[in-house]
Amino acid sequence: MIFLSHFLSSNTPLYGNGGGINFIPEKEIQKNDSCNTMNLSFSNHSGTHIDFPVHFDANGKSLNDYGPEFWEFNHIKIVDLSGKVDDSQIISKENFDLDSDVNTELLLIITGYGILRGTNHYTLTPPGLSSELAPLFRKKFSNLRCLGMDLISISSYSNRPEGRKAHHAFLN
Repeated sequence: MIFLSHFLSSNTPLYGNGGGINFIPEKEIQKNDSCNTMNLSFSNHSGTHIDFPVHFDANGKSLNDYGPEFWEFNHIKIVDLSGKVDDSQIISKENFDLDSDVNTELLLIITGYGILRGTNHYTLTPPGLSSELAPLFRKKFSNLRCLGMDLISISSYSNRPEGRKAHHAFLN
């Protein structure tokens, strides 16, 4: 079993080196309060997160539109592109040698950038996915429901116009 998430902290890297994660103590036992509580303030795109269709479509689905059974995956395909992609690259169909597998429900793409978490390579110059991959993945994996990757976003910060196209192609 592999833990695929990261804990949030005030040092969590954000897209484009943005800021805005705050943990503000409200009650503290050490200050004679009855319990420890805090207020949290952060973007929904902080740390490990899921982009839902509503992210790029005002009428798109949000988390509340998916039941718990949607998040159970029995057929997972892992594609390892470690060492095969570079900073700011748009990852395209030429990077994939994919066999069709109608059973694949979750596609995980490893780029190797997950180990660069906390560096500018991870937040400012990571690769991104090409919009052309969305129809390719839909064709090859007719049961695909979710795509995961070790990138901070599907969008390369260095090529935001293509990133917007990719968001639309994958989410709509």
